[in-house]
This record gives sequence, C-alpha cells and structure tokens, in this order.
Amino acid sequence: MIFGDFLKAFGQLSDARFRRVVLIGVGLTLALLGAVYALFLLGVQWLTPDSITLPLIGPVNGVEALLGWASLVLMLGLSVFLMVPVASAFTGLFLDDVAQAVEDRHYPSLPPVTRQPLGDALRDTVNFFGLVLALNLLALFIYPF
Repeated sequence: MIFGDFLKAFGQLSDARFRRVVLIGVGLTLALLGAVYALFLLGVQWLTPDSITLPLIGPVNGVEALLGWASLVLMLGLSVFLMVPVASAFTGLFLDDVAQAVEDRHYPSLPPVTRQPLGDALRDTVNFFGLVLALNLLALFIYPF
C-alpha cells in the first residue's frame, strides 16, 4: 500500500504544485548557501592582512586573494554535502502543498489537508535536517573506504 502511494506521488512530479515546492526549495537553498559564502568571504577579507612578512623571504602580497579562492573551493566542496540537507529542510516546510496536490488528484473524496502549525513544521524540519546532516557527515567519513 505504501509503495503504491509512493508511486502515485512520484508519477505526479509533473504537477505544477510539486514543481513549485522543488523550485522554492532549490532557490532558497542556493540563496542561503550564497549568503553564507558571502559572509564567510567577508570574514576572510576582514581578518586577512594586505601582506605578510616571512623570514628570509620578506613581504608576501596577495594572501587575501589566495584565501578568497581557497574559500571558494572549500564552499563548493561543502555545498556538495550541504545542498541536499538544506534543500530537504526548505522543502519540508511546504509538504502540506504536496500532500494536498496528491489528495486532490488521487483521493478527491477526502476533505482538504489540515495545515500543520508553523511551529510544528519548523520543529519537524529542524529534526529532519539534523538527521540528514548527521547521515551525510557519517557518509563523508565512509566515502574514502
């Protein structure tokens, strides 16, 4: 029964309400990761001096630019692991819309979906985000093996 219901929902991915939830989740995720990177880059630029002096070499310029590019590579790598958990968290806030779309198409005789209170939705989203993040961190350590 659950597998059949899953296939019904999966078959409905072309529904505009499904695409809306996916696009909102991906858009908010990209915006959040971009904002975090911008703040991180500002912190790197603020904490990095214009030049440093190394013994036997002298002053070295361009440290800020080097750290800026290194931070870009770091954030792109972290985004590979953070994209799915963050997108899942944002998408989880709009699951009532997905449930209503499925029920409208496959179960029209049911009453409208009762919307979950915002506090409950946020709590569930944070719990799910923590679980997905923990599993991604575990997988990160397993990948080399």
